[in-house]
Amino acid sequence: MDTITVTELYPMLWEVVRGMGSYSSKRDLLVKEILVKHPRITLDELALQLGVLRGEALILLRSHRLWFYEVDEELELSKNFTPIYDVGALGGTFDELHVGHIALLNTAFRLSKKVIIGVTSDEFASKLRKEGRVSPMKERVKELSRALERYGWLSRAEITQLNDPYGPLLSDERINALVTGPITLDRAEEAVNLRVSKGLPPVSLELSPLVLAEDGRPISSTRIRLGEVDRTGRLIADRKKEGQ
Repeated sequence: MDTITVTELYPMLWEVVRGMGSYSSKRDLLVKEILVKHPRITLDELALQLGVLRGEALILLRSHRLWFYEVDEELELSKNFTPIYDVGALGGTFDELHVGHIALLNTAFRLSKKVIIGVTSDEFASKLRKEGRVSPMKERVKELSRALERYGWLSRAEITQLNDPYGPLLSDERINALVTGPITLDRAEEAVNLRVSKGLPPVSLELSPLVLAEDGRPISSTRIRLGEVDRTGRLIADRKKEGQ
């Protein structure tokens, strides 16, 4: 009898937990309340707070919160997943491409056979008033494409220009799922409802993990531009001390 590996068991446990009737309510509680107040919550603390077994808590937590050093492991675990949607969609500026972006992309490609990736145009990015200088779209798309190729996703990706917060979600009937991060969940819910109001087929809303940097705060392109952390999520101040 063949030995079942952890990478094979993980997708099975993921399917079981997601199939539970209480999954959506526990997910919303975790994302909208627990992680907002306690982003560094441990597996055992979450299991105790929700009153669930560690296996269920594991899937809930890893699906919605990862430490920077856990992303590579999640990429490896995702190799045994079978996509459940034909076409997924996500959007972002993708400036200073970092480990949080990789976690977002991994979630989308784990769930979907094909992924439409909206990248904010230079004009739209300027309207978002982000701190620091955002690289031109041409450079951002080039770097994104390199990452997609590195992880074997490029052939399944369709990159499009994003000129507003909704992009193809409000026009493309092919889309089955919208993938977003916990921080932008409210805006994503509005987008999904707006799509339905326009008479388009409804889509599932899927969440990627919030990725914490070395200091326990979410990693972001803004923090990288400000020189607080690097793209892997490590504190730059600590690196400077090590080099002294």
